[in-house]
Amino acid sequence: MSKLKEGLSNDEVKLLNSMFWRSNNYAIAWCYSRMLGTSVAWVLYPYISWLYPDSDKDPAQKQRKLTVLDRESKGFFNITPQVAPLCYSIFAAMEKEAAEKEDFDVSSIDAVKASIQGPLSGIGDSIFWVTWRVIVTGIALPYCLAGNALGPILFALLFNIPGFALRYYLTFIGYKLGTGFISKVYESGLIQLLTKTAATIGLVMIGGMVAQQVSIPINLVLNLSGAELNVLDIFNGIIPGILELSLAILCLNLIRKKTSIMKIIFGIFAVCILGAAVGIF
Repeated sequence: MSKLKEGLSNDEVKLLNSMFWRSNNYAIAWCYSRMLGTSVAWVLYPYISWLYPDSDKDPAQKQRKLTVLDRESKGFFNITPQVAPLCYSIFAAMEKEAAEKEDFDVSSIDAVKASIQGPLSGIGDSIFWVTWRVIVTGIALPYCLAGNALGPILFALLFNIPGFALRYYLTFIGYKLGTGFISKVYESGLIQLLTKTAATIGLVMIGGMVAQQVSIPINLVLNLSGAELNVLDIFNGIIPGILELSLAILCLNLIRKKTSIMKIIFGIFAVCILGAAVGIF
């Protein structure tokens, strides 16, 4: 932890902690036109006020502060919560550089904001919402199905604790990396590698969850020359979970053909009800 804060002043540490806590409410000013764009200024406000301490007395400094707040509150911005502090701390480092250097190109802040949110969201979504959430759900679901209160508690702790820890570390890491972060990760190819790896892991986990969580309990039994054969056992004998996989592929194809999600859900309901009525399920 000491290395994380090494080289930073006490004021900077305090402000970065404030930025971390404010980032937990990063959707406080969410809107359709800018998504999270307006709330960027709110997250950075204590830091921007620190950069311009005499804004209440000096009209020129006040105008610079208002210009910064106006710049940070405009534009489209949307990011995965677990990686959002990395962006905010990079913006803060760039604003500090802009405050200290008159020849700093402030348009680069908007350029970084536009370029960083897509790749980082791809990584954050793949790791946390596609992969980690599925893993945690698989751990907690058996307790929930058994009516054990430990299920939701376990899910909340396992899903959120790593996310909060990562958010805290990224707040300081992003501030230290500053403007050099973008060039470093793109030149090294790290963004492309992480995105592809996380997406692959996520797809594998979703495939496993289909086999575990989707169930087609066919009760139909065939009587062949006095021998009873369960239809479900026949299908599973060919490929285990083939019916569940087929259902998932069917739903995916319907979605790709722009079929309404509600139509798919009600269609599954109808098939299940009719199948139960005639004794198939």
